This record gives sequence, structure tokens and C-alpha cells, in this order.
Amino acid sequence: MTARYVLTSACIQTGTMTLTVSLRQHLLGKERVRFVDEDGEVYEVEVDWKQGVVRGLLPYYQKRRLAVNETILLHFRGEEVELKATPRGLPRLGQAESREPAQPERREARPAASGKDPKEAGDPKPEKRRVRVTPYPKEVLFPNEPQRALEPPGVTEDLRRLGFLLEGGPPWVYKAPLGRRQVLLVLLRPGEGEPGLLKSYRQQGAYVAILAPESQKEGVPEGVGYLSPEAVSRLVRLKARFPLSPLDLEDLLREGFVDLEAVESLEDRLVAELSERGAFAAFLLMLARKSLGEVFLLADLEAEALEEGLIPEVVRQGVEVLSQPPFLVLKRLSPGEFLLRQGVEEALSDLEAFARGLRDRLNRVRGSF
Repeated sequence: MTARYVLTSACIQTGTMTLTVSLRQHLLGKERVRFVDEDGEVYEVEVDWKQGVVRGLLPYYQKRRLAVNETILLHFRGEEVELKATPRGLPRLGQAESREPAQPERREARPAASGKDPKEAGDPKPEKRRVRVTPYPKEVLFPNEPQRALEPPGVTEDLRRLGFLLEGGPPWVYKAPLGRRQVLLVLLRPGEGEPGLLKSYRQQGAYVAILAPESQKEGVPEGVGYLSPEAVSRLVRLKARFPLSPLDLEDLLREGFVDLEAVESLEDRLVAELSERGAFAAFLLMLARKSLGEVFLLADLEAEALEEGLIPEVVRQGVEVLSQPPFLVLKRLSPGEFLLRQGVEEALSDLEAFARGLRDRLNRVRGSF
């Protein structure tokens, strides 16, 4: 089975390909698939069903120097998809067969119907012909006209789910507010400028990184951070199982290289730490966003928990535990109404000191026997 695909500006800029009907039928149920080009080079791409695109084809577009409106032939061979860019010399839909101006066609004079000599019949009226040529790009015809703003990276929605909001770009600035402080992340895609553009942001305390697919991570210069769209997508899926926050991504950014391998290490650590206490830890992280002295309703807290993927029962149990010793983090004002009288971080420090003192006392008691 073979299908045609015409590239758009969004495809070229983001290295994606929209899930057409043919692609959807062939890739149904898959999250990753192999694309193979004319030279046999393999591209492991991600199928993003939520956004309706496949990601990871930017190296192929750059390799073939493809442009907007170029046509790619897709050959579906079993589990693979073969790519074949249409040569630029061949005609494409909606274009003339050649980019050169059409030459006027030479015609031989024909005798007039009356049998008279063509010279006596007079010059025939020239036939009107319509010639279609490929137009020059708008940037060439109007070099001083402001260019359209670049589209934000495709990971913007995934970063929003992880707590990072887009401020502008390029370079693309994302901020995650955390009360008195915030995590600042600045990303730059290949082709949007030199890595030196990130230096001033790093001096301001921001985490800076090149945003590129996993297939291009080896080309990132030393000393420059790296973040892959595949790793961010994996973090979003991980958030459905564990209480992730911008602080977890910040821990990865400190290492400077956020790829699938780094996310897998984080997942192993979370499984070990939160397998038995995950729900209660998620409730504490959610409660930590409340201000000291804030009064809230249990119903409102349950609604917030549903957005975080927690069931109401976890919230009710957590409220009961934190309202009693040794925590005493919450004070019950009336049925269903509570006051946050101690911050979660401070309460954990007090509990840690309580546990340490009790452990020392147990050791002394055991030593007396």
C-alpha cells in the first residue's frame, strides 16, 4: 500500500507528520514505529495519538533538504514505513512540470480554408495560452516583510501537564511557580539559533537545554543541556502513576541530560520510594500548595484530588490522619471545613525530630535490660 503526503510548514519546523487516514490505519495501536528512508537509514518515531502526529522525522527532512509543499511517498511494508521523497524535478499536484518559464510553441502556417495563400489571408490572430509557473517564496518577493512567528514546540502541552507554563520565545521560556520560588526552563530547537543564546539565561539561574529528538542527542555540544520530546512524553505517562511535580523535572535538569534513560532511572527510584506510600505522598504534595492559615472545604480538596488522579477516599483518610497526633497539621473548624495551621514541610521536620527522639529513647530502654 502506498500513500502520498504533502509537507506543511509545521511539519518542517517540528519534524512531525500528521496522522492521515492511511497512517492511522497502518499505525493503529502503536506508540513507536520504524520509518526507513531511500538509503536504508532507520528513524524510530513516536506516534502521538493525542496531538494526531508522528514525531522524530526532522533528521530526514534536513537530510533530504525538504521544503514546504514537497511530496513524500509512504510505502507500508509490514511493520515498517518506507519514505521516498519525490524528486524536485518531477511534477507535483498543483504545480507546473518545470520551474523554468514556458517557451512559446512554434506553429507552422496552414493554408486558409479558401485555398488562398497564407500571405494573402493575413496574419492569424495569436492564440491565448495560460502558462502556470511555480511562484517564488514570499520571503524572496518581500524580504522586508515581518516573518510569521514560529510555532511553539510540540512539548508545550506535555510541559504544561508537568507544571510548566510557556512565557514566550524563541528561545522558549517556561516557568513553573512553586510558591516563593520558581523553576525557569529555557529551550532552543536546532535551527533556531546558536547555543550561545542560552548563556544569558543560564546566568540568571535558568535551566537551559537543546530540545531535539533522541536520534539527535549525540550532536548536542558539550556543556549544553539536552531535553528530548520523548523523555517529556514519558514523564507525562509516569505522572499518571506517581505524584510528579516540577521539582522532579528540576532534579533531572540539574544533571543536564534529560533523555529516556534518565526518566527510566527516575521511574525506578519512584517505584522503590513510593510503591507503598504513593497515595499519601501525593496527598501531601497537593496539600503543600495551600497557604499557611488557609481555610478550605473537604469537597474542594476532593475535587482538586480528582484532577491529580487521586480518589476521594485517599483525601478523606489523609485529612483524618493529619488532624490527629502526632501530625496536627489540620484543625477541624466544622464538619467538612479545615484550617491549615502548619506547613507540610515544617510538619515533616517536626515528625522527623519526634521519630529521632523516640528512636534514641528506645535504644536507651533496650540498653537498660
